[in-house]
Amino acid sequence: MKKIILAILMLSSLSMMAQQGEEPAFDLKLKALRSEKNVTVRQQKIKALENGSDEDLMVLIQYYDKNPAKKEALTKTLQKKYPISQYARMMRMVSFLKFRGIPEMEIHLQSLVKEYPNLNLDMEKSMLSSAYAEEPNSEKVLQHINAMEDPAFRLKALTMAVESMGAIDNAMALELATGKLEEAKKLKGKTALIEPLKIDPKAAYYDYINLYGKLLFNAGKYDEAYPYTAEAYNNIKERDEELIENHAFLSSLNGKYQEALPILAKAVKEGKFDQKYVEQVRKGYATLNPGKDVDAYIAELKSVFIDKIKMHVSKLLINEAAPNFTVKDVNGKTVSLADFKGKTIVLDFWATWCGPCVASFPAMQMAVNRYVNDPNVKFLFIHTWENDPNPLADAKNFLSKHDYKFDLYIDPRDPVTKHSPAADAFGIDGIPAKFIIDGQGRVRFKLSGFEGKNEAAAEEVVQMVEMARKS
Repeated sequence: MKKIILAILMLSSLSMMAQQGEEPAFDLKLKALRSEKNVTVRQQKIKALENGSDEDLMVLIQYYDKNPAKKEALTKTLQKKYPISQYARMMRMVSFLKFRGIPEMEIHLQSLVKEYPNLNLDMEKSMLSSAYAEEPNSEKVLQHINAMEDPAFRLKALTMAVESMGAIDNAMALELATGKLEEAKKLKGKTALIEPLKIDPKAAYYDYINLYGKLLFNAGKYDEAYPYTAEAYNNIKERDEELIENHAFLSSLNGKYQEALPILAKAVKEGKFDQKYVEQVRKGYATLNPGKDVDAYIAELKSVFIDKIKMHVSKLLINEAAPNFTVKDVNGKTVSLADFKGKTIVLDFWATWCGPCVASFPAMQMAVNRYVNDPNVKFLFIHTWENDPNPLADAKNFLSKHDYKFDLYIDPRDPVTKHSPAADAFGIDGIPAKFIIDGQGRVRFKLSGFEGKNEAAAEEVVQMVEMARKS
């Protein structure tokens, strides 16, 4: 579903949906049709809309949303009469929703290419480039990117694909982005286009180098990242937080503490405790405030964040008996709650197909790192609810591919009942689901889902562990 969301975001960015001035008219037509009580009048309105503009046909498509046959017939009419309209293109994009898996999407795309040989199908091709980015498969991403006609759109689609890929494999994303860098630079000086279905080449370029700078930054290539990050920072009006923090950090490496320190200090105050950030705050504060206590300053910054997390976490403290669950370790040995007596344990129920589970892993790795040398705290990442025929191999490959240093356990699904015993023991109705259990076998915290910043999520787990240890 993520690739569909990406496509919809692109639709919005290209003004493929109704423009501001048109949207109220569209809504008024639809509302008037739905509220018409007189059957004869309503049929007259429907007839007029059937013979009207592309917007009129789209109103009817929305009106018959719960009538698949009528909706499909009207969609075909829209595509035949107004194939290049924004609504026709939007419906072609939506048509990809009914397909499961990339092979079916590939077949559908080729059918569109044959049906509309003279039509620009860059948007439709972006569905496949986004889908392949999630595998990730850079060769296939490039295949569909290179098949696009508009250079600016091609760069926009590439930026989306690389961003999606970077969340999975930064090195692969960086390699792909580097390969298109010179092509991207050619758009830097292009004149902006104003047509609603076109992309501003300059904006596409700056979005691209913003992402390119982030990939270099994440790879630790700070010297290479700095010029691209600075260029993006100086030319993008709506800067995202990552760009602002990266620019500040890189500026501090170049001795520009006056502008960088306030931003880095704010980042630490909000939970960015990475040693590299703390060290730059230390250097910046010492340079700008000679003779003042740097350690006290940093401790104060951290305490603001930690105290806030402690206050939040303290309200979530519970005291329930933990079920005597059993799971299998990577060697196939069955372990139970009794095997961890006296230790504080963190259970994380997850699956490779679970987006929120995967999204939480950077934060969980931060939490795991805090206790890497503490034998009395144990993290169990329990792979559950999996349909893969070899869940152990699937989970191991996933963690290895993303370089997560997690202790993996398997909660095997019964082939007959389709139940997973450990998940059932805890009454889980959704994943990710996390439980913090103290040394006496009492559940002290329960967490479900994932949202927010990684730093805050990691600190929440840490503070829960600390409170569980003291209970």
